Amino acid sequence: MRFTERFLLPFTGPAQVADPRRRTPATPAQRDRADELESGLRRVTGPDGRSYVVPVEDGPHRGS
Repeated sequence: MRFTERFLLPFTGPAQVADPRRRTPATPAQRDRADELESGLRRVTGPDGRSYVVPVEDGPHRGS
């Protein structure tokens, strides 16, 4: 482990790779995909504290 990783990383965090000011706006297709994913998935926190996503259940007869 290097000096920078051992002593500086806990204070400074990982390097920023991209300039957020140069971000391109989302296309309509990207927005539609994000809306579809958000409506079909939900974030759950497990008993160990980790979070993950699961499909949204519409009712008890889903998949039949």
